[in-house]
Amino acid sequence: MKLIESRLRLATGIILALYLLQHLLNHAFGIVSIEAAEAYRKTIGAAFQSLPGLVLLYASFLFHATIALRSIYRRSNWQLSSWQWMQLLLGLSILPLLAGHAISNRGYDLLGDVDPNYYYVVTSLLLKPVVLAKLAVLILVVWIHMVIGLHFWLRIRKGYPRLVPYAYALVVLVPALAYVGLFSMLQQASAWLDDEQRLDQIYAANIAMNRRDVEFLQGLEAQAWIIMVLLLVLTLVARQLRIWIQARQGVYRITHPDGGITTALHGVSLLEALRNARIPHASVCGGRARCTTCRVHVGNGLDRLHPPNGLEARALARISADKAIRLACQLYPRADLAITPLVQANQSLAASLHAGGVQGHEEYVVAMFVDMRGSTNLSERVLAYDVVFILNRFFTELSNALAASHGHYAQFAGDGLMALYGLEQNRKQRACRDALDGAREMFRRIDALNQQLQREFGETVQMGIGIHGGDAIVGTMGPPKTPLLTAVGDTINIAARLEAQTKTLDCDLIVSVATLQAEGVAYAEDRPRQLELRGRDNRVQVCTFTRDQFPGADAD
Repeated sequence: MKLIESRLRLATGIILALYLLQHLLNHAFGIVSIEAAEAYRKTIGAAFQSLPGLVLLYASFLFHATIALRSIYRRSNWQLSSWQWMQLLLGLSILPLLAGHAISNRGYDLLGDVDPNYYYVVTSLLLKPVVLAKLAVLILVVWIHMVIGLHFWLRIRKGYPRLVPYAYALVVLVPALAYVGLFSMLQQASAWLDDEQRLDQIYAANIAMNRRDVEFLQGLEAQAWIIMVLLLVLTLVARQLRIWIQARQGVYRITHPDGGITTALHGVSLLEALRNARIPHASVCGGRARCTTCRVHVGNGLDRLHPPNGLEARALARISADKAIRLACQLYPRADLAITPLVQANQSLAASLHAGGVQGHEEYVVAMFVDMRGSTNLSERVLAYDVVFILNRFFTELSNALAASHGHYAQFAGDGLMALYGLEQNRKQRACRDALDGAREMFRRIDALNQQLQREFGETVQMGIGIHGGDAIVGTMGPPKTPLLTAVGDTINIAARLEAQTKTLDCDLIVSVATLQAEGVAYAEDRPRQLELRGRDNRVQVCTFTRDQFPGADAD
């Protein structure tokens, strides 16, 4: 059903855009003369003046208006991006601005056989300055609304960025020419206002109309306004009733790696739930399944989700996503679930649409975070080039330690790095022991490096390490030109926060107890402690060590 609705929205939007484009070009021919504009209307513009064309045009308009009200009804919050707010407000203002224009032209045509040609329309605008002002605003409002819609539809298409410079010229030129053409026609028609014979000729059909029909049409615009306001109010009331009903149906919980645990009402999409909780989440197309930037990896709760609908299935098929990857905008959970976003909320469109940019699979890994302490103070005491030299030596020793302990360098960040253990299938069963070996080797190498640094610079470097194991999304991620094999997920976040706690707890290494127990690594019974980590409701049981107290690691 959503796939059909999406296709109809797109088809009707294109029909309305084509009509608007040719209609404004028709106005532009007024630069030549009213006769030229009228000739265009009777030839090129005749397609939309025929009965099939009018039925198609008005049906498209009514469908588009209905979809707009439906989207308001579906929305559970008003946290919209700036372009979505503009698109919504412009769309709502089209109907009030258009009502009088449509009635004056098409209404009189249907009831009085009045031909809405340019002679009649332009003269009417001169006689009614208020209607002219509304038309001038209407042209701008409809054009901007159309441009926004087309831009956010086309921006995810290949080749569109190359067309943007030409599109800019078209976007500015078309309405500008339409305004100039309209102004030129008004100037030409102004000479007719003193010609009673010409005015009688132009308004002959109006004069011959039944007075009841004229009175009906004159009061129709006010009635149209009342109907539009009532429809909007009824939609907002129905939306509020839906939210109240959903609140009675229960909630589902979302476990997010950065936002902890949040709840949402049944019937609210995952994307809306994250926005309600003010958790940043990528979504380029505005939640219409035209892109896949809102995709998430679902951990716990995947088996309790409905299968993807047609729209979601088509979008996911384009990126060959596995069954654990879903679109947040199309996901309406009714049971608790744990997710990991696969696109950064502030990531550029080009990067987020890269085919291999954020793909991966779930597997068990042991994550290690290493951070140099006091690097800021070091840069204050040592020359900049010497700091670079020290950092290069520091990372060289860490890299060598990783290579010696079957670790994989996954990420670099300023004065620290992230490493993964257990990526090799034959090392899965001893990933924690390899990580402990790697930590021991790092401290051994840094101790040797410090002896040199003390002699050469009178400085030493210190570091802290955090280790935690669990399921994570492992894959090639990052900028399209420089991707890395790395991992994301709650496991990675916990390891990073354990490393940060080494400063607070004045220790060199923190390892989660669950990771030690997974491989039966021995530790003193009185060593575990409960640690509260930022962004998590539940405490994590950990063991803290100094470099001379590391837990034992078996030999290969």
